[in-house]
Amino acid sequence: MRLRVVTFNVWNRQGDPKRTGLINRELRKLAPDLVSFQEVVQSPERSQLDELIHDTGLHGTHQADILRSAPPHADRFGGNAVATRWPHRVEEVLDLRMSDASDIPWCSLAVTVSLPAQASFCSSPQQRRGGYRRKRPESVRRWR
Repeated sequence: MRLRVVTFNVWNRQGDPKRTGLINRELRKLAPDLVSFQEVVQSPERSQLDELIHDTGLHGTHQADILRSAPPHADRFGGNAVATRWPHRVEEVLDLRMSDASDIPWCSLAVTVSLPAQASFCSSPQQRRGGYRRKRPESVRRWR
């Protein structure tokens, strides 16, 4: 079985307001099976994830759907999300904030996807400052 995997830093609300629609159009062309998104804004006013995966057939989960409370600055900088062609189950969300970088709102989001063979997939942000990437999701350690 072949899987088409895409990872994309959406850059939250930065840039051209048409950006989210353009990304959606490209996702519909690419027809990925697994997508890892970074810096996706999710708030009561706007679900950027829903806009990104509209009419793609993908099932999406944003870290805000799982966390009990939003990390600081999440409304401005967004968070991580996963979208999959098939239904998925969240295995773990790991808050990546460290004491020396407490303003970083991103988390790792690990899911299990139901395929003909079970697959695990993890969305995690890129390192932007020293320190916060030292935490590795427990589920990633188990998959190795």
